[in-house]
Amino acid sequence: MDTIETIATWGYKPDGSAQIFDLAPGADLPEGWHLSPTVITDPSLASADALTMRATGHTFAHVVDVPASEPSAVDELLAALTEIDRLKAVIETGKAENEALVAEIEAAEGALDGASAAMAELQASLTKAHEDGRVTVAERNAAKEAVEALAAELAQVKADLDAATAPKPANTAKGK
Repeated sequence: MDTIETIATWGYKPDGSAQIFDLAPGADLPEGWHLSPTVITDPSLASADALTMRATGHTFAHVVDVPASEPSAVDELLAALTEIDRLKAVIETGKAENEALVAEIEAAEGALDGASAAMAELQASLTKAHEDGRVTVAERNAAKEAVEALAAELAQVKADLDAATAPKPANTAKGK
């Protein structure tokens, strides 16, 4: 098997992608690719490879005798390790976002419960005021209609919140 002396060199794009190029000694990266991950303008777009290189401050360039038709086991291992690190970061970010959403949902549910209790108290005091003769039938009916409209709106908001926060069925389709 023939081997070609190449230099495995990381290349980076501003969109965050990173790739290893097997370059002949003295050869430049293809157009649009850069030697440093500092060209990545939005770190949230960076691939795990680019983040690793940026964090360590290293560029990946060393002379390797690579068989012309087979990838290096070292390259495959590095790619697997950086993908694992990237996936761990995605999981941690997702957990933090989920915790924030749960806190927001619990706060919204608390506010809805408080509003429901206040509406019940208002309706009870309206009934009591009517019984005591402090309000006329027309005033009581107008206030009752307003309270019922607010109760219906509150019920719809609660139903919308329940629908939005209901667990979604798992995607069990093959190949997705």
